Amino acid sequence: MLNEERIRLMTKMVCYEEGEGKEYMPVKQYYRRDYVSLEMLKTFVTSTIAFGILCICFVLYNMENIAEILNGGNLVSFGISVLVKYAIFTVIYQVIAFLIYNRRYTKAGASVRKYYSALKKVQRLQEKEDGR
Repeated sequence: MLNEERIRLMTKMVCYEEGEGKEYMPVKQYYRRDYVSLEMLKTFVTSTIAFGILCICFVLYNMENIAEILNGGNLVSFGISVLVKYAIFTVIYQVIAFLIYNRRYTKAGASVRKYYSALKKVQRLQEKEDGR
C-alpha cells in the first residue's frame, strides 16, 4: 500500500529541487565566509569594469573639459580625484554585495534545513512502512 504522506513529501521535495533548490543547494556547499568572499571578489571585478565603463562614458561626454585639464597640467589632482571616486564607488558596491550575499547565504541555510528535515521524515516513513 502506498503511503500518501510520503508521496506528498517526496513531491514537495522534487518541486524544491527543481525550483529554489537549484539556487540554494550550491550555496550551501561553501562555508559562509568562503561564499561571501568569493562573491565579493566577483563583485570587485565587475565593479571595476563598471567604473571603467562609466569613466569612458564621462570622458567621451566631457571631452572639452578633459582636454583643458590635460593642457592645464593639473594631472595629479585629477588622478587623485578619480582614484578617490573609484575607491568610494568600490567600497559602496562591496558593502552592498556583503549585505546581499550574507543574507542570501542565511536564507539558503534555512531553506536547505527544511529540505533535509523533510528528507529525514521521508526516510522515517519509509523505514516505518518497511517494518524496520
